[in-house]
Amino acid sequence: MYQNWILPKDKMQTTIKELLDALGCNLEADTVLDYIQNDSNYGNSNLSSKQVNEYAQRLALKASNAKTFLKKYEDLKSRNIDNLSDIILLFYKLVYDEKKSKFFKPKVAPKPILGDSKHQITKEDVPQIKDKLLKAVDESKKLVMKSFEEKESKLRPNWYSSLDLPNWQKDHPAMSWDFPKEPLPINASLAGVPIVSQENIIIDELLYVFTGIPGNYIIHQTVKDTFDPRTFIISDDLDDALKQIVQQMLPLASNYSIVRRFIEHCNMWSGQVLHALVAAIEILLKDYYTMIAQLETEHMSGNLTLQKLWYFVLPTMHTMQVLAAIVTNIGKSELRGGAVLTVLHDKTNTLMGDARAQEISLFLTERSCRPYLSILDQWIHKGTIVDPFQEFMIEDNELINKEELPVDYSADYWEKRYCIQRDRVPKFLDKFTDIILRTGKYLNVISQCGKAIMKTNTEEIKYSLREQNYGAIIQKAYAYASKSLLELLLKEYDLMGRLKSVKNYFLMSQGDFIVQFMDATEQELSKKIDDIIPSKLESLLGLCLRLSAASHDPYNEDMRVELLPYDLQFQMFKILSIETEEEKEYKQNKDCPPLTGIETFSFGMEVKWPVSLILNHKAIACYQMIFRHLFYCKHVERLLCRVWLYNKVVKRFSEARLYADAFALRQRMLSCIQHLQYYMCVEVIEPSWCQLIHSLDKVNNVDEVLERHNDFLESCLGDCMLTSPQLLKAVTTLCLVCVQFCTFIQTTGCCGSTTSGSADSFSRSVSRYGLRFTAALLSVLAIIERMARDNNTNKLLNISARLNFNTYYVKQLEKFCADDKLMDSDKKASAS
Repeated sequence: MYQNWILPKDKMQTTIKELLDALGCNLEADTVLDYIQNDSNYGNSNLSSKQVNEYAQRLALKASNAKTFLKKYEDLKSRNIDNLSDIILLFYKLVYDEKKSKFFKPKVAPKPILGDSKHQITKEDVPQIKDKLLKAVDESKKLVMKSFEEKESKLRPNWYSSLDLPNWQKDHPAMSWDFPKEPLPINASLAGVPIVSQENIIIDELLYVFTGIPGNYIIHQTVKDTFDPRTFIISDDLDDALKQIVQQMLPLASNYSIVRRFIEHCNMWSGQVLHALVAAIEILLKDYYTMIAQLETEHMSGNLTLQKLWYFVLPTMHTMQVLAAIVTNIGKSELRGGAVLTVLHDKTNTLMGDARAQEISLFLTERSCRPYLSILDQWIHKGTIVDPFQEFMIEDNELINKEELPVDYSADYWEKRYCIQRDRVPKFLDKFTDIILRTGKYLNVISQCGKAIMKTNTEEIKYSLREQNYGAIIQKAYAYASKSLLELLLKEYDLMGRLKSVKNYFLMSQGDFIVQFMDATEQELSKKIDDIIPSKLESLLGLCLRLSAASHDPYNEDMRVELLPYDLQFQMFKILSIETEEEKEYKQNKDCPPLTGIETFSFGMEVKWPVSLILNHKAIACYQMIFRHLFYCKHVERLLCRVWLYNKVVKRFSEARLYADAFALRQRMLSCIQHLQYYMCVEVIEPSWCQLIHSLDKVNNVDEVLERHNDFLESCLGDCMLTSPQLLKAVTTLCLVCVQFCTFIQTTGCCGSTTSGSADSFSRSVSRYGLRFTAALLSVLAIIERMARDNNTNKLLNISARLNFNTYYVKQLEKFCADDKLMDSDKKASAS
């Protein structure tokens, strides 16, 4: 596709080579040119500069030296190299394409494997290994900090990058409202000053110290930690009586210093809750500064003594002590968001006996809750989260690009997209956490279906010590959201019709369609899986859907054919071995014998949003396992019925008596398989289905629908003998004996005459199959009885009773056939 190139080939090769060298990979420039030549889309990409920069940033992560690659990219960009965006896009495809990435490996030396036969660890290696581990940990910390900074930078507005914000505390220490970091020595002396004058001087000093301004006779000391109490040194020349009163009032200045340090410690990215708390504290400090100004006015008029000052500041000291305790608890633990609200809520409750202190704490809590409750209001009434500082209790793990969605996104969406961060849940909302999560999820699904969401409640959520005040609003929003989504699923998207469609095909409720489909696909499904043409099965499926009663199903076009690369027994064992000791065995043992279409066939179904929340990937997989079990039993029944047709033919020949044992064994097998099918379809699936439909009429939300549907699937899987490896293996063995017997009967040529020698061999073979079948049946019965005794499962006792009755009936039939043979031999003897 050289016609799309703007650069000449040699210049383009030079550009590609420069990028490859900067990226540090083994790929040659000629190989990249070959990809360009075979790429029909090259030169047609209309990428913005922002998109190209993003691709370059992602490529840098794969480079051996990210800085070198980005520097080369910026260099080429500054030289205005044509088609640079297309080359970067092509490199991105080569790196991240799984099929092509094996040719695109960075030039990194292979790492030595410690502990192998070539390199035994010795004592001399320990320091080196320790250094490497410390270096790796240090690098991992840097990567974590880098990712955190990148995440933080995404939260910042676009204009922030253009600002050159100074470090106020470092560059402008005098702008702080707290004491300077470095204290000044006491230069002045009160020696010889009368006590009355000392009192006036020290009052003036205290008024300054109360607002964070250092004095001449009261000197502050440095603090080791940000939230440590501040100590002061008082001039030794001060009168002892005055000094004692001053020492009683200095905790006010210390607590003020803690509060002020907390305020200045909070920066732009501390979060909305801390910003609101700081704003509330500033309101309280405004009253504090007003009080200091009034005391200063009183002092200037000569009406303020040290005793009066102590009397006036005593109530304020308690208030400041409460503030200091709150901010110290928050600051030392570095709390944010909901954790801050929990501390404030607990503090408010502990101050029940102190009305003034509780009023202050309640004021701080109510103000701090406003931004958090605003996010909560948006979530429970619109289903959206506006949480720029990651403070809200619910985190949205939304995938940005639809191309990145996993196959079973519908299942993961409900379980994993929205998750609760327990450390962000305020204590007063803890009991409503589950309801809050569900409410927003319901509304979010409704909005994704293109439906407008009207806010029904105009009442604002406010913090209160009485949780019913906001609990009523949350409950009302939850009731509206759950009802709206449930009606959307049941009425507009016909959830019940979808479930009935699934039952028709996966649970074989549509009998005529199943019979027609098995007749049409029998020849194709009898082949090995590699020889089957899936398109042919798809066309046969469509034909059977149109010709049967399934043509009236509005969702029959969503059905498709799937050929799974493993049989049902292996699939179930692999699932049941998860998180067990046998899991490694199934992960490693991926080899299985070649399978036929019958063993691998299953239906699939395309389910659209939002019904895919219920009929998700996991639910469809459960339906497929039940279907495969029923389908294989149906196949075995058809083979046994075909043997019955051979019986009809053989009866016309004189040697028919030789096949009496085979006919009796065939009847035993057919009766057993039919009892198995009857048990699964009539005694398990149908009652469970009726119970599911009945329970869905009483559900109040989608989570209950999911719960009832999962209970139905678990009940069907368990009672259909699929969740017990021993029982499933025994039933599979029983069906396999029946299939092998049918194959034996068909290959012996029942329609011809039989010699004496071949008749004996045939009888012995039939006897062996009879013994194998009896042993397999007894094994199934023993496992069922043991499970029923241990778990008290009545349904399994039903199938046990049916199979036991079948055994009794067959024994009577065999006895009758034996008596019939004896009578025939007596007749022949008398005739001779």
